[in-house]
Amino acid sequence: MLKLSLFLARFTITSWFGAAVLFVVLTVFEIISGQFESIVLDGLVLMRFPIYYAFTFVLLAAGLAAGVVCWVLSQGKICKLFSVLIAISLSILIVDYFWVYLPLEAMLTPLGSPRPQDFPFYHKLTEILNSVAMLINLTASCLINWQSYTDKESS
Repeated sequence: MLKLSLFLARFTITSWFGAAVLFVVLTVFEIISGQFESIVLDGLVLMRFPIYYAFTFVLLAAGLAAGVVCWVLSQGKICKLFSVLIAISLSILIVDYFWVYLPLEAMLTPLGSPRPQDFPFYHKLTEILNSVAMLINLTASCLINWQSYTDKESS
């Protein structure tokens, strides 16, 4: 059970991080390419971000559960720290979704409507929160995937 939980913790955090980086790179490329009008970019945001958050919540919740099982079974510091980091990141992203993204989504609908003056604040805040979560998850991913530490705990 320990090896399975360690595998799931590694798989979920690495999958999330890779997908999140791809999502950010694709989104930034679309913006800086200048190939799309603002209304199209807003439409893409409204289509993609709910999928991004659903993917995030499923993978990080599964990673947290696997990390906690690993922590309980191994009594190891690495699994404990991994679980704490994922819990912090997941909390940040839940706050971001409910108190930042959903208001942003409301500001973008209907498509083509003028953006309220609060829009830049919320947009910057979601960038900051997602960047912090990505750094935390990168740290957690490196930590749990670092072979020499986790091998000592799982033996």
